[in-house]
Amino acid sequence: MAISCDLIRFRSRGWICVEGSRTCLTDIEHGFYGIRKAVEQLIGPVTGTVYYTAAIEGGIAYVRGALKSGDITLSDRGFRDCVDAYAQLGFGGFTVSEIDYGSARATVTCRDAFEGWAWKRHGDVSKACYYSCGILAGFMRALAEREDIECVETECIAEGADACVFVIAPEDELVREGLMV
Repeated sequence: MAISCDLIRFRSRGWICVEGSRTCLTDIEHGFYGIRKAVEQLIGPVTGTVYYTAAIEGGIAYVRGALKSGDITLSDRGFRDCVDAYAQLGFGGFTVSEIDYGSARATVTCRDAFEGWAWKRHGDVSKACYYSCGILAGFMRALAEREDIECVETECIAEGADACVFVIAPEDELVREGLMV
């Protein structure tokens, strides 16, 4: 079977690399959703925070690999390229709708974010996209070289919105705007 994608490097059978990070393909509707729900049963409402925090590290690692390989630069274009890569890898049709790289602020939208899509498929009506929030925050943290960057999902398709909307910005701005506590 021939598979083609500029982002994916096949090191050997059973080993897929994306910008130097080993990755794998997983089923979203049952696999990812099932794991997330199992963790939620075990640890409760902090599950989203666990996924968010882990994803930040994943986003940072991706950026470091992409910078090292010369595939992106520390710029608004670099952020757009990271978001495009995330979309190309199957996480949803993420689009940067606004960006102010100098302020480390961006808005990203997605009509079919993988988490929101899975939650919607299961009739789970709550904000779902903690992993995507973490990835986006990690991208901006690494590109802007700032630790204070966070991401908040302000709208989610799982709650009936037309698109998931993610606001990435310094934490103090998000708090001042009432998007974080």
